[in-house]
Amino acid sequence: MRFSDDEFLRSHDLFVCFYYSAFVAVFTNLGASGRFGPTSIGSHYRGKDHDGQVTLASGIQNWSVPISGEYQVEAIGASGGFDTYANSRQYRGRGARMIGTFSLIKGEIIQILVGQEGGINTVGSASGGGGGSFVVRGAAIPLIIAGGGGGVETATSRHSQCDASASTTGNTGYKSLAGGSGGSGAQAFDSGSAGGGGGGGFASSGRSGRHFGGSPGLTGGEGGKGFLQGGVGGRAYRNNPHGGFGGGAGAYGDGGGAGGGGGYSGEEVERQ
Repeated sequence: MRFSDDEFLRSHDLFVCFYYSAFVAVFTNLGASGRFGPTSIGSHYRGKDHDGQVTLASGIQNWSVPISGEYQVEAIGASGGFDTYANSRQYRGRGARMIGTFSLIKGEIIQILVGQEGGINTVGSASGGGGGSFVVRGAAIPLIIAGGGGGVETATSRHSQCDASASTTGNTGYKSLAGGSGGSGAQAFDSGSAGGGGGGGFASSGRSGRHFGGSPGLTGGEGGKGFLQGGVGGRAYRNNPHGGFGGGAGAYGDGGGAGGGGGYSGEEVERQ
């Protein structure tokens, strides 16, 4: 099963796919949305190639590899949220799409976090950042990570820096600081007020406003948690445009800054 770029951009059911010969395992967000990951697998994988091979812990799916071999892995990060401003849905940051090939061993555990869309602001401006999608070997060896897109605040055109990066350094966003690098979380906007939080990385969380234990003087959203910190999306300061699961950051939520996207951001960092 393969998807075109247009199908990825339209899809709200984001996923991570593993392909090996005739074996296809498609991991989804299991119908979850918001800051927290799914709480139940339910019947989502019933009758699929990976039925009975997956457990769930704190929103992260743990897959026991059924066959040793070379697997193609395809992952896509979630889009940022949008706000009430005209056309903001089409201008929000887009998640990265990443593909790599990895040698997996029967019985080893692969952790899979499928990113979730950033929070939508239905009453004002500024939206939450999208969560990244993570594929991790064992406890802490990242295989492939697709970063999430940033949120927007009264956007009137597309800004490519709001899209997820395909390198180990996150994009700057629009009117904000640089993203994280080397697996670390991103900085938050530091103008002194009304900032969005920084997206979470693989190894550490994004920076938060002072109301969430962050920098003195910075009023704004909460940074998204890094993968190793659980990947929970950051909280918004106002109006609930929280970050999506997968390290998406919370927005200020009433004007001000939008949340940053979570992810490494999008770089394939181990290849075997």
